[in-house]
Amino acid sequence: MPKSRKGQRADGRYQVKRKMPDGKYKVFYGKTKTEAEAKYKEALMQRKEESAKAELFEAVAKDYWEKLLKRIVEGTDSSYRSNYDRCVKYFAGRRMDEITPAMVAGFGQALKDEGLSTSSIRNTISVLRGIFRGWRLASGSAYNPMQDIKPPAGKPAAIREPPTDKELALFRAHPEGFGLCAWMLMYTGCRLGELIALRWEDIDFENNKIYVSKKVSWSGGGVKIQDPKTNNGVRVIPLMPHLRQEIEPRRGKPTEYVIGGMARPLTDAEYHSRWLSYCTDLGLVRPSKSKTRYRDSRRGPKSSANPLPPVMEPTVTAHQFRHAFASDLYDAGVGVLEAKKIMGHSDISTTYKIYTHIRERKLKDATQKMIAYYNGQDDEK
Repeated sequence: MPKSRKGQRADGRYQVKRKMPDGKYKVFYGKTKTEAEAKYKEALMQRKEESAKAELFEAVAKDYWEKLLKRIVEGTDSSYRSNYDRCVKYFAGRRMDEITPAMVAGFGQALKDEGLSTSSIRNTISVLRGIFRGWRLASGSAYNPMQDIKPPAGKPAAIREPPTDKELALFRAHPEGFGLCAWMLMYTGCRLGELIALRWEDIDFENNKIYVSKKVSWSGGGVKIQDPKTNNGVRVIPLMPHLRQEIEPRRGKPTEYVIGGMARPLTDAEYHSRWLSYCTDLGLVRPSKSKTRYRDSRRGPKSSANPLPPVMEPTVTAHQFRHAFASDLYDAGVGVLEAKKIMGHSDISTTYKIYTHIRERKLKDATQKMIAYYNGQDDEK
């Protein structure tokens, strides 16, 4: 029997044992030693390609996103998603170690040129930091292009104004039907999610108190009851006498939800459809910038004889009532600390900011009245 050559197996094949990039050894086989060596080199090339793909920004970002979804409160993912999408769109196709501080600075400038607010730019850069932080921890790399990067200032965030006096007067005059929602928002200062989660058992008619302890999260067409984001969200709101007179006759079973009167909370679509219908009856609608969100359920099927009217949206949102309620607290002389508790703010600076805005708005109104007064005097001369 002929003597086998070095590296040749009993079956006639050749084998080579080589150390791989991960530090582990692997055996490669071939009809000849050259073929076995070629398979080893091919495996090295494949590993290199896989490693390069794994280092692509979009692959690293995807891993970050999947881990982030497990940590954040359900329903807030949409706000994170837009920031995440901006990062992926800008850096896709580049390896992590190819992205330089200059590229990151250029990204910040692109966000500013897009017309984003300062807070939106800051939040987007924060997501980018998180992506690089996760990559560095996983890879052991010390490379960090985010170091010393400061987000540029964008356009000032739009200040949410309360409904106008005319709009508030309309809502006060029409508590019927879904007007209950407007009244609850107007006289409690609840966030929309908190109001939708409110059940009749949460209203203490005997002691005139409303207990806020839950909120609704709308995500993917579903509804989920959650605890508030912070402990400050759990609070007691006074039940005003005029609000009690309006809602007590509508009182349902303890476990039924106040808004909707059902054994389950309203979905996103149900709420927006009812709110739009209600505001349409009051004449408080305008052509919508969104082509999908607001739909009036009363519209019939489209036909040549019955073309669909333009998509409309309400002129007033739920959150504007929260600012109207804050204005009422200010006018009533309620202090900042008490207002913070009633509003459920986690940070008193938020309450201060709202009170400051209200004060500045009232001063501006007073200035305009003084200007009109003096102009009137000049006209009389």
